[in-house]
Amino acid sequence: MGDRQNKTRYVPSRFLSLSHDDDGSLILYCARTGAVGVVAQENAESARKALLRDTVTEGPLSGILSDLEQGGFLVLQGTDESAIVHENYIRRYTDRSLELIIMPTEQCNFRCVYCYEAFLRGEMTPDIRNGVKKFVESQQGLEQLTVSWFGGEPLIAGDVVAEITEHCQQYAARVGATFQCAATTNGYELTPEYADRIIPLGLKNFQISLDGVEHDHDERRVGANGEKTFARIMENLRYLHSSDHDFEVAIRYNFDPGNIPRVAEFYEMLKSEFGGDERFVTELQPIGRWGGENDASLSVCEGRPMLRSLIEAKKLALDAGFRDAHGIDMLRPSGAICYAANPRSFVIGSDGKVYKCTVELDYHDRNIVGQLHSDGTMDLDWRKMALWTETNGMDTGKKCVSCYFSPTCHGAICPKEWMDEGEAECPKSKHTIGDTLKLIRAESLFIKPSATA
Repeated sequence: MGDRQNKTRYVPSRFLSLSHDDDGSLILYCARTGAVGVVAQENAESARKALLRDTVTEGPLSGILSDLEQGGFLVLQGTDESAIVHENYIRRYTDRSLELIIMPTEQCNFRCVYCYEAFLRGEMTPDIRNGVKKFVESQQGLEQLTVSWFGGEPLIAGDVVAEITEHCQQYAARVGATFQCAATTNGYELTPEYADRIIPLGLKNFQISLDGVEHDHDERRVGANGEKTFARIMENLRYLHSSDHDFEVAIRYNFDPGNIPRVAEFYEMLKSEFGGDERFVTELQPIGRWGGENDASLSVCEGRPMLRSLIEAKKLALDAGFRDAHGIDMLRPSGAICYAANPRSFVIGSDGKVYKCTVELDYHDRNIVGQLHSDGTMDLDWRKMALWTETNGMDTGKKCVSCYFSPTCHGAICPKEWMDEGEAECPKSKHTIGDTLKLIRAESLFIKPSATA
């Protein structure tokens, strides 16, 4: 009896998800560790039994059971996993990282039909540019610096982008911090000449929207003077494809009921242009009513039909050989937390106003959390900051408390929704977890799944 009591006991993680693949294998996911594992068919049943709720497995573990323990799928009985998750979440307050989302101009050369921005301000002044650089230099013990360019259209202020990017890259190198730099751009001004200039300065990641084949795109993403935009963007992308530059372009497909029927044609077009170039990845997002003047007339995909369309389109993208820009990242611990919930993330407007959310920019005073000055000091209203950074679903009675997926988002996928609605919608990857895990497995093994359900 005494020997039995001294044996180590293991139980399934409370943050576990299981899914069966078509070949009989078992795909496992632990949200606390971010581990995704595949158990071959011959071992699937023994693994499944060990992971049943309330099952206790006695150690020492070996074989497949040892693998399950290493991935966090099995944990020592009595482990307080919720405390571990919470500790990881609050660590963001002492994190030695800084994320700046900078708007070098709030003007844009496009007038996309679903846009929510007001284009109230112009290019960032030299004083505010200096303030950005001095603010970065004022950070103590910085280990990770991330700069994301946003707008308006950031590249119509290309000199501002180049000036600050170069400064931040040099500063990070000087203090030994890692540096990541990205731009959300329509791609119109990412000309061969500008690409040759900006990529060596450290701007290597681009999100560029192509909303379908040429006709569909040109109906939705219209130039400010009514001009068509698809052809020039494609010319710029073809140059990047032909170059030796080190970069990644996430081609974002914003879909609605009108263009989703032609998604297969779109990915075949991408395959013919950029197939085999691993620097090109894909991203899919449903068009939403985000506060723009055309919201009432937009036709949008919502609910379960939207989720089905999303998964089928992702299968087609993988069939065409393109990796999902965010698939596995959204399943990592804290991977689905909105940047606005991060106390070390700031949106800096072209006039130095400091915001938390890029969607709510000029629509609510709560989003204006501070002001950046030319000397690099940043005045913050911590009462407003708390609205964004302390909002989550982990309070007693909230749905996130018992959710297996909570280590990825902590209820903070959209602080704006928590404030407006009382609860935020769960991440799409949770709603589609079975199909998402199959796609991740297929991508990792270079298996092309069928696009039919």
